[in-house]
Amino acid sequence: MRYCFIYISVLLLLGVVACGDEDALTPEVDTITDCFAPDPNATDEESVLRREFYTTEKSYLLFNDTLRHEELGIDYNGDMQYKTELLDIGYTLGSGMVGGSIDYKYGYLQSIEDKRAAVTFLKEYVLPHLSTSLKPFSWFVPASISYMSGNTMVTLTAVAGQRSVVIAVGSDITSKTDVQKKSLASSIFASYLGNQFINNEAALEEFYAVCDGLHGGKFSTKDNPTQSEEINMKHQYEAGFVTQHYIRFGSFEMRTVGLYPTKDEDITSFTEFIFTYTMEEIKAKFADYPKVIKRARMLSDLIVDLGYIY
Repeated sequence: MRYCFIYISVLLLLGVVACGDEDALTPEVDTITDCFAPDPNATDEESVLRREFYTTEKSYLLFNDTLRHEELGIDYNGDMQYKTELLDIGYTLGSGMVGGSIDYKYGYLQSIEDKRAAVTFLKEYVLPHLSTSLKPFSWFVPASISYMSGNTMVTLTAVAGQRSVVIAVGSDITSKTDVQKKSLASSIFASYLGNQFINNEAALEEFYAVCDGLHGGKFSTKDNPTQSEEINMKHQYEAGFVTQHYIRFGSFEMRTVGLYPTKDEDITSFTEFIFTYTMEEIKAKFADYPKVIKRARMLSDLIVDLGYIY
């Protein structure tokens, strides 16, 4: 009986020790957020810049696409093994294209002066126009974005994914003029907001309806025997479009005659259109095409509803 008592006492003691060990366990680290944020103990200029940006803007800031590069240990050959995670971009802005099939390449900003200039550009030309609902989880700011399509290198201004919006500010960001910065910002807005609409067609129902179901349809070319682009575009303007339909093979594109644009082509081109011209310019330039003016007003209002701030 005495031995049984001792055995039970030992088991109880082990249980107390085990519970004590569990209480001392370290909480799990938020690795998703942790890999987007700079080391909290880092004092180099880039880390300080990124930390300050998050404090003021509530979005993380990246200057390269390597989120983590951690040592795992030595393998049997004596070589150090690493765990590396790269930023995965899910969609190309303005096209809804699945980014998993595209191997993006980035040219990084090299100097801290370039990185500071990029942050200034973001704060002065981009962020003031985006409400909280349009601000991404993170911004990745390289000098350039490109990918290979066949044997052709395609360059982009902006790419977006679920966790980040990537904008290429150019290696000359420190010397860009005010006009060039405004043009770059307009290109970013057109791509970003155009993509938002592509993924929410219901919001565009009335905008599309102005064109009377003509998207992707054909029209007569009897008055255009020479396949003139000017005459072709006249028909597009009369229907309310600001672009023509293109046949695309990778980076190659060929304009068509006698075909109206698809809905994706329509919204992408129209978003670029209203960020290229003011409403006053549109009214003057397209005075003979009331549907274009009507749709420009409608899309401007929709963009405000989406969260854009003029």
